Amino acid sequence: MKYGDLIQFEPIESVVQLRSANSSAAARQLVETYVISVEMAERLIGLAIPQLQFDQPADNKGMLVVGNYGTGKSHLLSVISALAENVELASHLSDQSVAKAAKKIAGRFKVVRTEIGATTMSLRDIIIAELEEHLEAIGVIFSFPPTSKVSENKSAFEEMMAAFHQKFPDLGLLLVVDELLDFLRTRKDQELILDLNFLREIGEVCKDLRFRFIAGVQEAIFDSPRFSFVSDSIRRVKDRFEQILIARNDVKYVVAERLLKKTGDQQVKIREYLTPFARFYGLMNERMDEFVRLFPVHPDYIDTFERVAAVEKREALKTLSLAMKKLLNQDVPDDCPGLIAYDSYWITIKENAAFRAIPEIREVIECSAKLEGLINSNYPKGKNKDFAGRIIHGLSLHRLTVGSIETPVGLTSESLRDSLCLFDPNVADLGGDPADDLRGEIESAIRVISQAVNGQFLSATETDVNGRLSGQFYLDVHKTVDYAHRFVIAPRVSNHRSLIAIIMKP
Repeated sequence: MKYGDLIQFEPIESVVQLRSANSSAAARQLVETYVISVEMAERLIGLAIPQLQFDQPADNKGMLVVGNYGTGKSHLLSVISALAENVELASHLSDQSVAKAAKKIAGRFKVVRTEIGATTMSLRDIIIAELEEHLEAIGVIFSFPPTSKVSENKSAFEEMMAAFHQKFPDLGLLLVVDELLDFLRTRKDQELILDLNFLREIGEVCKDLRFRFIAGVQEAIFDSPRFSFVSDSIRRVKDRFEQILIARNDVKYVVAERLLKKTGDQQVKIREYLTPFARFYGLMNERMDEFVRLFPVHPDYIDTFERVAAVEKREALKTLSLAMKKLLNQDVPDDCPGLIAYDSYWITIKENAAFRAIPEIREVIECSAKLEGLINSNYPKGKNKDFAGRIIHGLSLHRLTVGSIETPVGLTSESLRDSLCLFDPNVADLGGDPADDLRGEIESAIRVISQAVNGQFLSATETDVNGRLSGQFYLDVHKTVDYAHRFVIAPRVSNHRSLIAIIMKP
């Protein structure tokens, strides 16, 4: 049985650009391929669509789509704007409940899409330039007054919408902006205050006009420490905006339902394949539905990946797509759970020269390489070197998920066992509790690794009564000498005086 027999693989490798939705063919493809989780359906039906509609009186506000790189933020912005612009696209949504609700906004807007790049323009200048250019293209002539001539901007928006309705009396105007947070981060103090005040005014005009505004941001700007010095301005902006959050579970849903979609028969086969291995792991039985949906990707892969601060989150989908392409024609192994765990991404990091430009990542790469080199040369014959290698790769990637690489936080043997689905076929013959036997095998492997490298580069939060590592295990990038291994305390050497001599091991 091959991996390709168990999934309906559809690669996700391209990065969605918001402006792509300006093309009707591209817009339709974006709507058709957007995977809607239960949680996202609730947000669209309960929040996004009610805020966009203008048939019923409501306290309409601006909206922010909040999601990290690679979580589908630009795709969602494209889908919402495409629905608002084209009445026919609602029927192409994958979720029928959302399709039904979307009829309230489908085809009811003219849409302006823009992505803010590297610029020194103010937010006001960027927005009004885009609006004026688009309005002129559809036959509406309107010019905003210069900043120096106005005391507030809401009146100008009212005049703009009056001119717009002379040509399109039944439609609204939707402005969609991507990469807003990256732009705001570049602004100086006074400039940022002016930008935020303009953003607040945009949110306010959404209440009384058929003008709507949606922006995509990488994090909730209202909680960002970067903007703490303008907390008053942020608070006023927050009062006039709603947030649509793209959660980690939404990303997993995209992976399961698009990248790794499966038929009912395929899910049955995967469950039958994984069930014999479940007894070796702490929570696999309880999480079996999740393991089946995401197979062959370990459910913890995405959770761990998202904690690696230096890596763009869009890389998760791209990396998994490439990994799956290589697996499709390979046989599913019989002697271990054939899962892609996060330790596999460490190989991508160490082979990418760009990561070496980041000092902390370079330190971890160099430390991990030295550790692997020592294992390759000193690891005892007859021991499972591949098993040890996966442990090192897992600890190496985990080192990049805890903030500082010097933080003494690691993974327990149980965490390594369950989050990597480590497996050694010999464990099945030990006769004890399978999960405990496998945990013991991992602890034994870590001790052998530590001995093979003379205690270098590997530390733990605890040691047992024999001085062996225990607790949480982690890469220690600065541990080039292990004094516990290099020195011993000599016994008494004199009949008439007690001396303690420190003798170096050979």
